[in-house]
Amino acid sequence: VGLELGLFKNRVSLELDVYRKLTSDMLLNAPVPSTSGFTNVFRNVGSMENKGIEVNLNTINIDNELFGWETNFNISINKNEVVALSGGSDIFLGSTLIRVGEPVSTFFGYIDEGTWNTDEADQAAIYDRLPGDIKYRDLNNDGAINSDDRAIIGKGIPDGFGTFLNTFRYGNLELLVDLQFQYGNSIMYRDEHSAEDRQTIANSFSTVLDAWTPDNQDTDIAQIMPIAAGYDTNNDSGKLKEASFLRGRNLVLSYNFKPELVQRLHLNRLRLYTSVQNFFVVTKFPGYDPESSNGGGAFDQGFSLYDYPRPRTFVLGLNVGL
Repeated sequence: VGLELGLFKNRVSLELDVYRKLTSDMLLNAPVPSTSGFTNVFRNVGSMENKGIEVNLNTINIDNELFGWETNFNISINKNEVVALSGGSDIFLGSTLIRVGEPVSTFFGYIDEGTWNTDEADQAAIYDRLPGDIKYRDLNNDGAINSDDRAIIGKGIPDGFGTFLNTFRYGNLELLVDLQFQYGNSIMYRDEHSAEDRQTIANSFSTVLDAWTPDNQDTDIAQIMPIAAGYDTNNDSGKLKEASFLRGRNLVLSYNFKPELVQRLHLNRLRLYTSVQNFFVVTKFPGYDPESSNGGGAFDQGFSLYDYPRPRTFVLGLNVGL
């Protein structure tokens, strides 16, 4: 369903779309029992539904000979849900889960409750743990931490995303400010597996300076131990980071030369501009870029493992129309 609206001699224009799309026969490289001789096989696994709203708003805020200001705002809000699976059983993709009633790329892992303290030594021993080790929640209270204690801990698909553009004109000068945003999703920050490991045999984050010690027990970072002690590589809620962000996608300042000069040069247009791409990012995500992901596709989004950072690009250019 769509709506288009123009007001005040089209100085305000609105496009609104509400949608619902059912996708059947989802194709997935799904795991199969090892007794088959294969690890994965492509098969149709079920159906999913996407429903939401898309809004695009354009406004001419000021428009006169000396100064102009135009705005464009668009947002897409989407809800994704798996509605049917062949066989009805959950599909486990290592760190993510496909389950009826949940979105695809749902994170499935342990709930990190910090570290065991010295006054919890007896309780930690029940789980074959020591003070300074990571503490996982025993969901079924059976006195053991295993795959039965995993739960849904987040999702890699955002609730919404969009852009906010403003164009300002003063005489022959023009400034474009292009902002981008996204919210409602998380990233499994796998960098912490090695950069916050408890042997410090690799390059480490500065956060290891806050690792557990008998004098520093109020911390989520495990005690530094000899290499033989090993360390936890589980995907857990402690490594799941909020990935909402506001990005300065593009900033462009340009000057359009006066028609008199352009004509004398036998040109149709002459424009000098400079721009900065990716000029700022506001986010709680601790990694290089909240948009980066080296997951395995549509069903396995939202993973970060030493992703290459998005560069900040500076451009100086000249547009010439002949």
